[in-house]
Amino acid sequence: MNHLPDHHPLRRATWIWPQYYLYLINHYAQFRRDFVLPRTPSKAPFFITADKAYRLYVNGRPVCRGPARGYQSHWPFDEVDLAAFLRRGRNWIAVEAYNPGISTFQYLHHTKAGFLCAARWGGFELVSDLNWQMRRSPAHAVHTARFSIQLDFQEHVDASKDDRAWIYSPQPPKGWEPRILPAPAQHHISAPFGQTPYDLVEPRGIPLLREEWVLPARICAQTTGENGAGFEDWENVSWGWVEEVRGRAVWSGGEGAGAPKGGMFEWDMPPAGRGKFRAMALELPYYVVGNLDVEVKGGVGGEILDFHFAEGLVDGRPALHAPGAACMIALANRLRLRKGTVQHEFFHHLGFRIVTVVGRNIRKPLAIRVRVRNIGYPFAMRGIFECSDPELNRIHAACRRTQQICALDAYVDTPWREQAQWWGDARVQARNTFYLDGDARLLARGIRSIAGQPGPWGLTFGHAPTSAHGCVLPDFALTWILTIWDYYWQTGDISLFNSMWPRVQEVLGYFARPEVRTKEGLLRHDRRYWLFEDWTDLFKGEVPTFLNLWYLLTLRHLTKLCLAARMQAQAVSFKQLAAAHERLVVKRLFDPRSGLFVEGINEKGVMEKRASVHDQTLALMLDLCPASHSNMIKKRLLPFLEEKNVKGAKPSVFWVTYVFEEMIRRGYAGETLSFLRKKWIPMGRFGTTFEGHAGDRYDENGAGSASHAWTAHPSFHLVNILAGLTQTAVAWKEVRFSPCFIPGMDHVRALIPSPQGDISAEWRRKEQKVDVTLSLPRGVMAQIRLPGINKKIAGGRKCKVTVPAGQE
Repeated sequence: MNHLPDHHPLRRATWIWPQYYLYLINHYAQFRRDFVLPRTPSKAPFFITADKAYRLYVNGRPVCRGPARGYQSHWPFDEVDLAAFLRRGRNWIAVEAYNPGISTFQYLHHTKAGFLCAARWGGFELVSDLNWQMRRSPAHAVHTARFSIQLDFQEHVDASKDDRAWIYSPQPPKGWEPRILPAPAQHHISAPFGQTPYDLVEPRGIPLLREEWVLPARICAQTTGENGAGFEDWENVSWGWVEEVRGRAVWSGGEGAGAPKGGMFEWDMPPAGRGKFRAMALELPYYVVGNLDVEVKGGVGGEILDFHFAEGLVDGRPALHAPGAACMIALANRLRLRKGTVQHEFFHHLGFRIVTVVGRNIRKPLAIRVRVRNIGYPFAMRGIFECSDPELNRIHAACRRTQQICALDAYVDTPWREQAQWWGDARVQARNTFYLDGDARLLARGIRSIAGQPGPWGLTFGHAPTSAHGCVLPDFALTWILTIWDYYWQTGDISLFNSMWPRVQEVLGYFARPEVRTKEGLLRHDRRYWLFEDWTDLFKGEVPTFLNLWYLLTLRHLTKLCLAARMQAQAVSFKQLAAAHERLVVKRLFDPRSGLFVEGINEKGVMEKRASVHDQTLALMLDLCPASHSNMIKKRLLPFLEEKNVKGAKPSVFWVTYVFEEMIRRGYAGETLSFLRKKWIPMGRFGTTFEGHAGDRYDENGAGSASHAWTAHPSFHLVNILAGLTQTAVAWKEVRFSPCFIPGMDHVRALIPSPQGDISAEWRRKEQKVDVTLSLPRGVMAQIRLPGINKKIAGGRKCKVTVPAGQE
C-alpha cells in the first residue's frame, strides 16, 4: 500500500459527486472544468480517479479510462501525461464517471461515489473541487436491467436530453445544476481528501489499458418482425428481443449492405413498417472487448435503436440465450434518437464479436455509422509459436486472442457475462502470459487484490473484489498461495511473498481449524463453502482426496518459498507438516489393491471405489507412491488422453492443463498433442477458446462462454511439446530443450520473452535430416535432450544440431 508524499497534488483535491448516496443507483455523472494556460507544459502529469469508473477527455479528445478495480480504503488512481492534449490559452477537461450504486463481481459499493483529480504544472494548479461544473446525466435511464448477475446495468440513453456537446464543444455548458438536494444538505456532494471510505489512494500499479478503434467487417444477418408488447418501456431490452425472435424470425444474409467509410462502418437501415422492427447483425473481424460508438443521421426523433451483443453466430444468425440462462445474460443497450444527427459512445466495455442493431419506430431511412473502442491490457505479445500444421497454428492464435481479451485491469474469466477475477482461471492465465508476453504485473496485482477482501476464517474469495458471498472456495485459497509461488518462479522476486506472508498465515489458519479436520487429521469438505476442484463430477463427500492433495502441493511450495525468503524455521515446519500429511494421505486414500488413489472417504468412513484422473495426476506431480506411477498412467491418464472409457471423474478443459504438463514431462508428448489437437480444433476455427468442450462448433446452449482463457493453455503446451522448451529453474535461469519431432510435421519455431531475454528454438526437416537451432540469452542454461545428445550448455550463444533421419 503506497502512501502519498505530503506534497502530492492529490492531497489538495476534493472528492466531488453531483448527488448524495440516496440517488446513486446506476448513476452517470458528468464533470467539466474550463481553464486558461499561459504556456503549454512539456510534461503535464495528471492524476485522476473515480469510484467506480471514469472516462477522461481533454479539449474534446478521448485520453483514457480507469481506474483499475480496487478497494475504497486504498483506492487506485491513474497518472497520465496530458502534454499532447493541451494548448496555450483556453482548455477544457470533461470527465464521464459512473457508479452502479450496488456491489458486483468486480466492485464493492460503500454507499459513496466520488471523482478526484489534480495537476500541478509549474505555477499552474488544477484540482477537483466545487468550482467544477457537474451534474447527473439527464439522458441515462435509472431503472434498467442488469447485463448479467455479475455486471452493471444496461445503458438506456435518450439523445434528446443530452447532445454531448459538454464533452466536445469549446463553449462551457449552461444550466447545469447538481443541487438536487435541499440547500442544507449540499455539503454531501463533496468530501475532503482522506475522508472515509477513501482513507488512502495508491497508484494503479499496472499500465493504462490500450485503446484502439475496430470496425465491423460485414453485415452477416438480418431479419424483421413484430415489435413486442410494451417494447418502448422495456427495462430489459435483451430479454424482450429474444422473445420476439427466438424460434420465430427468418434470418437472411446481409451481403453488400454496408462498408467501412471515413473511419466507421456505415450502412442504411430502411423502415420495417408500422409496428415492426428491423434487425441487422454486424460481425467484427475478431472478438473484441469494448464499447460502441454510434452516429446516426436522418432521424425525425423518437426512433429507437437497440444494440444486442453476442459471442458468435449459430446457424447463420446471432446467438440467442434464453431469458434467465447463462447467469441471466442480457447484454444490450438502447439509444432513443432526437431529430437530426446523433452521436453517442456507450460507456461500459463488453465482450462480443456480433452486435445486432434493431431499429424500431423508423419512419425514414437512417444512415448509421458504428465503430468499437476496443480495449485491453497493453501486452506486447512477443511470444511466438508457429509450425507446419495450420490447425495447430489456428489453435495457438485462438489461445493468444483469448488471453488478450481476458486481460483487462485484471485477469478475468470471460469479458462476456462476468469480467470477474476468478483466481483458479488466473493461475492458468498467468502461465499463458509468461509464454506469450512475460509480463508478471497483472498477476502480482491480482495476488494483492485477492488478499484484499478477507473471507471467513482467513479464507479468500474465489474472485475479488466481489459481492458474491457464495464464492468462498477453500481450494482457491490454496491456489492463491500457489500463485505466489508462480510469481516467484517466473520473476525470482521474493518480496511479494514477504508482503503476503501475514495473509498466507491467515489462510493456513483456516485449514488448521478442528472443524475442517477428521480425527486423524485429513481435510474434510466444509459444506459452508464451495469446494470447486474442477467443473466435473469429482467426489465432494466427507473427505475429498483432491482437496488433501492440493493442500499437500501447497505445503510443498510453501517450503520452497520460505527457503527462498530465508525463513529457515518456517521452511522446516512446513516440510514436517507436509511429510505428516503425506503419510496420512497415502495411508487412508491410496488403495494398494488397485494401485490408485481413490476419490475420497464418505460420511460412513468408507473408502470410495472410484479413482479420478485428477487425483492420479496430483499423485504423480507430488511423486507419491512411485512404484504405482506406471499403473496410474496406464489405468487413468493414458486412457483419458486416448478417449477410452475411464472410470472416475475426468478433467475439464480447464484442469486438463495439469494432466498435459505431467504427461509431457513423463514422455507422453505425442499422446498429449493428439488429444489437444482434436479437442481444440473447433476453438481454433472459431477464433477464441471456450469455457468447456463444445463438440465440433460453438453452441449457444452448451459451451458456456466462447471466451475463457482458462482453456488457452495450449499457448504454452504447444511450445513445451513441439519446440521442446520448458522452464526448469527460477526466473528462467535454466530450461530443458527436448523437442518432439512429430511425424508429418516439417517445421516448428517458438520464442519465449523470458525475464533473462528472448529464448528461441526452431527445427526444420530437410531431406534426410532435421536441423535444430536453440538460441539462449546470457544467464540462461539449457539441458539439451536430443537423440544421441544429453548435455548442458550456457547462454549467450546459438546452438545448432543436425539430427539424422530415423533417429528423431
